[in-house]
Amino acid sequence: MRAARIGQALAAAGITAAAVLTPVATATPAAAYDPSSPCSNYVGNHGYRVGPKVEAACHNLALHPGVGWFPNPYCVHGLIVIGVEAGVAQNACVRAHL
Repeated sequence: MRAARIGQALAAAGITAAAVLTPVATATPAAAYDPSSPCSNYVGNHGYRVGPKVEAACHNLALHPGVGWFPNPYCVHGLIVIGVEAGVAQNACVRAHL
């Protein structure tokens, strides 16, 4: 009788553990934080359409030489080429970091 209760308790614990761990085990890489998203969000919040070209430019992460964050020139250039105003591009690209 006691063994049956212990078995039931272990089964319940196993089901609970599976329910808790399944979402963690099945998380996709897309669910991970994208350091370029603050950049593309900034561009979008300033009235520009955010598409693959904005995302590609924003994946050139900001530079940190030890005294603060600086916009990556490749990011800025990529945004300006597609029509984003230079000031918006500079500010957006500073936000593209961890």
